[in-house]
Amino acid sequence: MDPIPLTEQDWKELHLIVNNIWLMLVCALSFSGNMLLAHAIIPSLIDSGSVSKYWKILRVLFYMGGFGSAVLYIGLAVWAIIVGDVLNKFWPNFWI
Repeated sequence: MDPIPLTEQDWKELHLIVNNIWLMLVCALSFSGNMLLAHAIIPSLIDSGSVSKYWKILRVLFYMGGFGSAVLYIGLAVWAIIVGDVLNKFWPNFWI
């Protein structure tokens, strides 16, 4: 089987896939950080009296940031799968 050379368009699409994977990593780290702050750290600090009750309002913002990161992660994953069709051009069998 002779491999097919990649065109400039193929390289651009592969570049988009790699960029999506890096952005998905950023979204996953953002989601985990926001959820850790909103669900564990801030309530503990409020109960111990280390921070004021005002921080309860900030919890909602961290939850929204976590939810937004999760939605963006899912959107990037779907887009990477759609754009990933270029892989079939030079690697037709994914189950190797």
